Order: sequence, then C-alpha cells, then structure tokens
Amino acid sequence: MKKNLNLGLSAVSLASLLALAACGGGGGGDETPAGTPATTPPPTPTISVQGSALTVAADPLAVVFVPQTETSTRSVLQSIASNAFPAQYQKAPNAGAYTQLGIDANSLITLNGGKVADVAGNGDFAIGRWTDGSSSIGSISANQGAHYAVGKPLVIQRVLGPNQTLSCTLLANTSPTAVPGNFAPGKVNSASAVIDLNGPGLTTISLDVAIGSDSHATTTVSGTTLNGVSQSSGVLHHVQTMGSSQSAPLLAFGYAMPTPSSGDVTGVVVLKCQ
Repeated sequence: MKKNLNLGLSAVSLASLLALAACGGGGGGDETPAGTPATTPPPTPTISVQGSALTVAADPLAVVFVPQTETSTRSVLQSIASNAFPAQYQKAPNAGAYTQLGIDANSLITLNGGKVADVAGNGDFAIGRWTDGSSSIGSISANQGAHYAVGKPLVIQRVLGPNQTLSCTLLANTSPTAVPGNFAPGKVNSASAVIDLNGPGLTTISLDVAIGSDSHATTTVSGTTLNGVSQSSGVLHHVQTMGSSQSAPLLAFGYAMPTPSSGDVTGVVVLKCQ
C-alpha cells in the first residue's frame, strides 16, 4: 500500500506541473511579453565648456555668483559675494570650469546640463557663465547667464596717508546677458575702478557694456565696500577682492545693472589693481 501511495502522489505532482506550465506559471509571469518595446532611460545631461582656466588652489575660496534670477533692484538667495566658501564644495571638473558652488552641503548650486561659456583664469581666479541648460535654480536659455568668479581670497590691508589708492583695469569678463533673455549676449567695452587703501574701500567702479541696441550702456558705482552684495547707484553689485598680492590685488565685480533699452543686464568682471 505504501508503494502505491507514493506512485499516486508522483502522478498527481506531475499532472499539476504540466497544467501549471500550460497556463504560463512557474515564475514566467514577470517576463516582458513578446513585442513590448524595452524602456530606454533618458540620456544623461551633458555639459560643454567654452574656454579654459586653471583650477584655483585655495581653501577657503572667494566666490562671486550672479544668478540668472537676479535683477538690479532685487537680490535672491543665491546672490553671493564671500571669501569663506570651503574648497570641497566648489567643483571644476572640466577645463577649470566650475559647475558646482556652495557654502555647505545643504546649499549647493549645481549646473545640471548646458554650457559653461567665457571660461578664463590664471590660478588666482577663474570666471565663467552658465547658459543654454538648467541648474538647481532653474532653466537658463541660450541668451541668459548665471555668472561666477572663484578666486584666492585676499583681504586688502589698510594703508593710511594721502594718495593711498590703487587703480584697477579690466583683466577678464563674462559676456553680459539680459535677464529676460530677449537679446543675444553682449560684450564689455571697458571697466575701471579705484580702491582707497585708507578704508580700504571701493571709491568708484565704472562699466561700459554693449547689448541689444545699447552700444554703450554705462554705470558708475561710488563709495561702497570691497566685500559683499549690496545695492547702490541703481546697481545690485557683488564685490570681492582676490589674488595673492597686496600690491596687485584682483577685484571681482558682479553686477545687475539697468540699461536704456535692453532691461536689466548681468555679468562679472575681474580687474587687476596696482
């Protein structure tokens, strides 16, 4: 009897397996049905670089950032001028072009895809313009820009006395962009500044830019500090001193300035002072 019982159970088991196979059982239910197209993941955003710069070797780093959302009358959370940004959060993986900036891990500003244009720098500073893509702040059209300058922080020492000034001339710049993106990027015609070492402070800085139908849109900011973001003379400005020489410091100046017919325009200039 025991032998017949075992044979009966084997027959029942075999019949069950055959029936399960006929119904498509046995774990095959998770397979993709024939003819169903495979899901293709979206392409990874790419970042292209126009220009090149030496990565700035310092810790902390001085950072100026003019986001595409800034205007001449309104700063935003990401409007930056500081000399205390930890180097670990400032990333420049491609030809010295910075694609990430931030004061800490919770406030990183990142270019997700697009272009870093106008890249230039000599190791004491590096500049660039994010454009034609998107960042953690939002989208940036080909006519817009988020402008940055990164450099070695330098605090200019006070020197008392008459005629203790430094004259500054243009060294490098990003192409100025209209905040609404309604005109192609323009150019900086000229930039100059004077630093008073008695303060020290920024006595004046003057800009002349061309964009749209404005061939010479000019502005002059007078009597402001050498570090920080503020608004005066109708311009929202980011000021930060950089470099490695007290006798020949660099002045990074980010701006959002009004123009006669192109609206608010933003950009970054770096000047050499002596």
